[in-house]
Amino acid sequence: MNRLSIPFLQTDTQRAILIANKQMEQAEVILSNLLALRHSDEDRFIIPHDDVVVSIEAAIKLLCQNS
Repeated sequence: MNRLSIPFLQTDTQRAILIANKQMEQAEVILSNLLALRHSDEDRFIIPHDDVVVSIEAAIKLLCQNS
C-alpha cells in the first residue's frame, strides 16, 4: 500500500496526509471486499471482521458527506 511520508511537516500538513492515508486505506478495503464477493468455487464469500468495520465506517462517512 502506498503511504505518504510525514517527517518534518507542519501539523496541518501532517493531519491532511493522515486523512488522505485513511481514505486510501478505506478505498482499498472496500475494493478488496467487492473482489471477495466472488468466490471461485462456491456461492459464498468471506470478509474479515475488521474489513467489514472499515467498509461500514467508509460508507457512513460517504453518506454523511453527500447529505
